[in-house]
Amino acid sequence: MHSHHWPWALIFFELVKLLKVFGIIPGALAAVGVRKLYQKWRQKRAMEGWPATDATLQSGMVRKEGMRSYWAELSYTYFIGEYRSGTYLHHFRREEQADEFVREIKDKRVRVHYDPSHPEKSVILDRDMEMVALLAPQSFSGLGEKP
Repeated sequence: MHSHHWPWALIFFELVKLLKVFGIIPGALAAVGVRKLYQKWRQKRAMEGWPATDATLQSGMVRKEGMRSYWAELSYTYFIGEYRSGTYLHHFRREEQADEFVREIKDKRVRVHYDPSHPEKSVILDRDMEMVALLAPQSFSGLGEKP
């Protein structure tokens, strides 16, 4: 089965059901991991020809996963016929780096790619976020780290 035929909505729904069965912490960790995989899959699709527009980074929060793993979760908005929103995830090894990233990146503009058939589906490429981070006042030594 090709990755573009995977039933992502069904997979996500099943993971939410697991959250109910196995508890909040393991379910939340699984959900974040699946969301990051889904984000990577959408990035691959976007690089295959999705158009781009500007988005504004609205807010963010940091979530801890495991002993030394932190995820910055950023919300953004963009306009394609109407205002739409999306979420971007980025991994850090230290909580301070993730907190600083969220604080410094808020209200910045970044390129977002969207599915022309379904403009509510969007993704920020890691390389585009890295460019925004490089222009931010602080340096994020954790940006670009692999989980």
